[in-house]
Amino acid sequence: MGFLRDNAEYFEKKAFEALEEKPRFVLLFAEQAIQLYIKYILAKEFGDYPKTHKISLLFEELSKITEDAMSFYEKYAEYLGLLEEANITTRYFGKEAASSKARISR
Repeated sequence: MGFLRDNAEYFEKKAFEALEEKPRFVLLFAEQAIQLYIKYILAKEFGDYPKTHKISLLFEELSKITEDAMSFYEKYAEYLGLLEEANITTRYFGKEAASSKARISR
């Protein structure tokens, strides 16, 4: 299941590159990276992962491994929800998530 980790790392890298090249894709790539990192952890632990794009469901499954998963999700639910929304609107409606470039440091 190393391909999940590799793909997550790729999307993470692309999110940072998109800050300069195509800002409308930053949230899409970030959301994809989070999904794939969680799926990688689940696959490593359980041998499989849910075939879903819902971050809330992925965190629910992740909470079976660590208690901190749901508290993290609840703390950042608003932001994670925005990531999910950005994924859909960027892919299917061409919507820009924000008009100004944000600076994010690693």
